[in-house]
Amino acid sequence: APWLVPHLRRVLCETGKLPLASADVPCFMLDRIFDNWCNEAALLLGTGASAAQIDAVAREYVHAGPFFVLNLAHGNPIIIETNTLQADEEGEHYRPAPIFRSVDRWKLGDAPAPDPATAAAIRDRLRGIYLSQAVDILDRGIGDAADLDLGCRVALGFRQGPIELMRSLGEAETQRILARLAAERPGMPQPRRALADYQDFEGHVLVDDLDGVKLITLRRPEAHNALHDGMTDEVLRVIKRFEQDDAVEGFVIVGYGSRAFCAGADIGRFPALLGDADACAQYARDCARLLVHLDAMKKPVVAALNGMVLGGGFELAMRCHGLVALRGAYMQLPEITLGIVPGLGAMVLPYRRWPNAAATFHTMLRGATRLKAEQALELGIVDALADDLPGLIDAAVGTLKALARQERRSLDGPVALPAFSVEPPRGPDGAPLSAEVVTLLERCVRDAAAAEHFADALELGYRAFGASGCTAAAREGINAFGEGRKADFSKTG
Repeated sequence: APWLVPHLRRVLCETGKLPLASADVPCFMLDRIFDNWCNEAALLLGTGASAAQIDAVAREYVHAGPFFVLNLAHGNPIIIETNTLQADEEGEHYRPAPIFRSVDRWKLGDAPAPDPATAAAIRDRLRGIYLSQAVDILDRGIGDAADLDLGCRVALGFRQGPIELMRSLGEAETQRILARLAAERPGMPQPRRALADYQDFEGHVLVDDLDGVKLITLRRPEAHNALHDGMTDEVLRVIKRFEQDDAVEGFVIVGYGSRAFCAGADIGRFPALLGDADACAQYARDCARLLVHLDAMKKPVVAALNGMVLGGGFELAMRCHGLVALRGAYMQLPEITLGIVPGLGAMVLPYRRWPNAAATFHTMLRGATRLKAEQALELGIVDALADDLPGLIDAAVGTLKALARQERRSLDGPVALPAFSVEPPRGPDGAPLSAEVVTLLERCVRDAAAAEHFADALELGYRAFGASGCTAAAREGINAFGEGRKADFSKTG
């Protein structure tokens, strides 16, 4: 039945699972990637490279090398079985490496780095088989590109999905790698269409139709649906594709799964910009491109908050024209615990949109306190609460249809503010925060509230973000985040 797969996807999503659809072929979808990756690694032993050396090169592309994983999973018999099946069904080029039948465990540990030519050969073969299996999966309709890339990252531990890798390599390098594979491993699949065709898909969002509404699901479960450039651009592209369509009333944005709407934004290239105020400010402007587009839209967009909503995720939600939430969801602006201020409007928009909640936003910005969905409803920030995901989507669609009939209030004009606390700034755990950055934040909130035009107020926020990126606290906070430790602002000011 055509409704069954979408139904199963929804049910499994609600229970926190990540379903990936595959055609009924030998080894399905992801096993074709993993098994042939491991088989090629074993065949590369014939080049004189050791298992440890091959694993070392493989870790440039995956979090654990193939031989390490085979040892961990006692996987040699699995490769024998699955690749024999593929060889019998699809051709001798899939026949498992003979060495699998004579080895129980692979000898790993420290090994000298392979010489450059050997390392390059290993690199090309492994990337070649990864790309080859990917194009075969897509050409034969075994799975779709979004599921394939996501599954390779989440289930198999690759640093990039194969189509992401293809995009980052570029067409010429991808063609060179696949041509070398064709010469060294005759019979292995090659692309049947232009490489650009494989890359034309949304890999980080799902798009569904609901009674004249486009439902956009942020799908980066491995990062709790955190924003990055790719996801931001895909959401923007979907909105631009349909916002002029008379059959579309508006858009609902929800997070994938049962834990998070959006856990902020990836740090990305921000650490490299620390110390350069202009570059940091421009980074914030660039990251706000989706939000600025939402500001100018005529059709409504509603955020359906299905779990935690952090940092840039909350800034995205606030720029939507309506918000609904699951009971138990919460919102938080944790940037101050990293020694920086929010850069995408959190020091500006909430005071203009919900002035009666200004004191709450003071504490959220200054101390990273959490705002529960129930509190947000009382303050008028959230329009409705729901008990489950289907109810949440129903509430979002209902809110959207009501908003479509209303005139949107301008965000221009200065707003009055309550005083900030005079208590020394502390985080949710009671740890001291940077007094210098909190002072910068408070000054920006005051100046932005006094600005006549919303766009000018946003610009003050971008500049304050840039200034915070030049503080010692920012360097300590970002470094601590990257190192997985708690930031210590006792010596940064």
